[in-house]
Amino acid sequence: MNAQAAVAPAPVTSMLRLQVSAVIDETADARSLLFEVPEALRERFIYQPGQFLGFRVTLGGKRLTRCYSMSSSPWTDTHLKVTVKRVEGGRVSNWMNQQVQVGDWLEVLPPAGHFCLDQQQAADSRRPLVLFGGGSGITPVFSLLKAALHSGERPVLLVYANRDEASVIFRDELRQLARAHAEQLQVVHVLDSVQGFLDATQVRQLVRHWRDGEYFICGPGPFMDTVESTLLALGEARERIHVERFVSPPDPHSEGPPVDVETDCELLLVELDGVTHEIVPGPGQTLLQSCRAAGLEVPFSCEEGFCGACMCTVEEGQAKLARNDVLSAAELEAGWTLACQGRPEGSRVRLKFPG
Repeated sequence: MNAQAAVAPAPVTSMLRLQVSAVIDETADARSLLFEVPEALRERFIYQPGQFLGFRVTLGGKRLTRCYSMSSSPWTDTHLKVTVKRVEGGRVSNWMNQQVQVGDWLEVLPPAGHFCLDQQQAADSRRPLVLFGGGSGITPVFSLLKAALHSGERPVLLVYANRDEASVIFRDELRQLARAHAEQLQVVHVLDSVQGFLDATQVRQLVRHWRDGEYFICGPGPFMDTVESTLLALGEARERIHVERFVSPPDPHSEGPPVDVETDCELLLVELDGVTHEIVPGPGQTLLQSCRAAGLEVPFSCEEGFCGACMCTVEEGQAKLARNDVLSAAELEAGWTLACQGRPEGSRVRLKFPG
């Protein structure tokens, strides 16, 4: 297929390689890639339902990074599976659909993302689990759905919006799951060609018997905005509404003017796994670079500001972000930052990594 497919070179930094074990054509413009994870890498690829993998490919002489959600669930599937839908003008998505073959080795970042459930949450029957997927946004939602069905009797509603019937990814699998879990799962398909684009009135009607739930939303921007704003208008708690947004990062060296890296920070306090470490940040270093230079094993993945694996909170002082393709306005207001893009501001800055 390409030069990358010949052998699996040794991993570099956080980048690893996995071999494609199967390819499944889901629809005319979407396919799933399955990966066999060797024993030596099993621990690095432990994941939660709803998380994603980052892929790096070289196309047209440029190293491009893209994230694709896993449509597999760690508790029901033996292989990692990502599902990729073609995007008009999408270099990596089209390459994935047209060129990747069984046996190819792809450069992969370890699992990341916060749009997920652990086993306790998946089994929690106190609240219904309400899932909204639009187009290829079904991929992490499908992982969450399978996890919930596997873990207990929590009632699940899936609202899946698509252009038309031919665009429905996982159509047969969803039909089988709905039959097998008829008392637990309700699947509602919304087709643009039939009902038109999902609007606030439809959202209110769909959730009228599923109030006070835990909501997960993934899909095109206008779709997610409509669902989120409607749920908030209905009085649903913001902390129970989870939205997954993906953007394609700019090409290397096209981010715009360089960021001013001057800092007057004299002390960086980092709370990691309940222990506070004192660090003197180096000139111009990001929060992540300062932590790693001090020998701290803080979480990170893409180092490009769009996967969210290095999210942490600023408890004291401030951090200036060079770029942000992950954090919402509410998350920024709550003090979240990206360690790989943030630089400390102020003489003393305190960070806290979740865990």
